[in-house]
Amino acid sequence: MNATLARACTAAALAAFLAIGAGGAGTAFADDAPTAVNADQDGNPIPQAPDDADVAVQQPGNSAAQAPDAADGPVHPDGCPPDPGFRFYNVKSTFVGDKSKTVYGQSGITLSVSVAKGHTWTGTFTYAAKLSESILVASAEETISGSISYAKTTTVTLSGSWKVPASQQDGWLALGSKGYSFKWERGSTNGGCKWIVSNHGTAKLPALSPYIAHS
Repeated sequence: MNATLARACTAAALAAFLAIGAGGAGTAFADDAPTAVNADQDGNPIPQAPDDADVAVQQPGNSAAQAPDAADGPVHPDGCPPDPGFRFYNVKSTFVGDKSKTVYGQSGITLSVSVAKGHTWTGTFTYAAKLSESILVASAEETISGSISYAKTTTVTLSGSWKVPASQQDGWLALGSKGYSFKWERGSTNGGCKWIVSNHGTAKLPALSPYIAHS
């Protein structure tokens, strides 16, 4: 092979490699949060979704797609990890409100909320059987978003007001933060790589700094 032909082949191979390597990534979340009344505690605009909202959503009933990576831990001879774990479905970015700091009113009423520094509220869970919530939160933090937590605490005093517009029959105003809602399963794979569910439920967990919102 002469030098000219060799250089041409090398260039063509490099171009093909670069073309295959190019690509994009989508987001697995729908944003359903209400309008924020105030800016975040540092004075910056409230983000409308956490930055790390790109999560692959698993679909129940597809054992091949759900099989965990064999490199994650000890495996059966057929390559399926036996250790219990969590799987998350229908993950959405959403507003996680504090029930004790939520007020409601009809059209034309001005609603107000005031929250002192140091106020804390938590996320919510449902279960088929009781489990350690800290284990679930830790898995969600690792899998969905590093900003997820069980509870949020205000570091400054917050307050806000909002008048329910004439176009609405009623509305609400609340302290909360951006966070995530999702369905979850806890289970493990058996020797045949089948996912066996031992517990399941839903969760709604805060992720970003506290702020006041309405709808």
